Amino acid sequence: MKQVSTFVPAVAAACLAACSIGAQAEEAAAYPQRTIKIVVPYSPGTSADNIARRAAEYLSRSLGQNVYVENRSGASGVVGTSYAANAAPDGYTLMAGPTTLVITPAFRATPYDPVKSFTPIGQIAESAQVIVTGAATPAGTFPELVSYLKAQGDGASYASPGIASTAHLYSTVLQNIVGTKMRHIPAGSLNSAIMDIVQGSVSMMIAPIEAARPFIASGKLKAIAQTGASRSPLLPETPTLAEQGYRDYQLAVWIGLYAPKGTPAGIVDRINRELRAGFGTEAIRAELANTGFTVALGSPEDLGTLTRTEFDRWRQVIKSEGISPE
Repeated sequence: MKQVSTFVPAVAAACLAACSIGAQAEEAAAYPQRTIKIVVPYSPGTSADNIARRAAEYLSRSLGQNVYVENRSGASGVVGTSYAANAAPDGYTLMAGPTTLVITPAFRATPYDPVKSFTPIGQIAESAQVIVTGAATPAGTFPELVSYLKAQGDGASYASPGIASTAHLYSTVLQNIVGTKMRHIPAGSLNSAIMDIVQGSVSMMIAPIEAARPFIASGKLKAIAQTGASRSPLLPETPTLAEQGYRDYQLAVWIGLYAPKGTPAGIVDRINRELRAGFGTEAIRAELANTGFTVALGSPEDLGTLTRTEFDRWRQVIKSEGISPE
């Protein structure tokens, strides 16, 4: 019987792999050859938009091509995210994806999957939140706030912009840790939620530091604790939850840069290197710190792990709490 050698197919496979790697290297070396856009699935002026514009500025200089931001807001980010997911995977359409990239599809059906529809490029920044109460609340520390909320029983409440917002989900996790029975009061917008706390109609809220800081500075809100691993330079006097004995609670919102699934690895690595160089300077770190964000750079693999972990986390929380669209 004639024996079929496996040598030739093996050599052929090796040659194909080498050719593929070579082609990717050439493609990355030639990239970019035209204008690049970064899709932001939210309106101008949002945190994702501001950080995307800084990324566009750095990438324009380092890549030698125009990089601009295109805002495609709508349906809590679904419109712009769907557009980016369906773009050609050639490195000329990127997307600034915030935490809601994983929260929205964990909450309701979307035409994209945050893990399967995108190629992660790299995380850019993250921001802790601050737990605030009204100025008249008789609590100055988080343990005191917990005691106050427990004493209020069903009368205690927490505000958020809406169902499945970060404020809603972060408060749900916190409530399970401390054992309170607060009611959720969705206000319809971030500004309305903060005003509910200022007016004293709701007990507490987990809010973005930048949004809450003016009210804290004016004495209309009381800052009780920060949710991150360390204190934000915007609120240096406010301790973290970990400092107050709650080490199991560390949550922050984050923003990463993504490309459509199938974008060549060489291009992804090139953008990641430029991104890390641009955001690694002390000047940009100081600039973002003034907006409540901390530079948080990493590899494409790091962002991929974060995306999967966060998607799984919020799916479990939403399912276990029975949270659903009204």
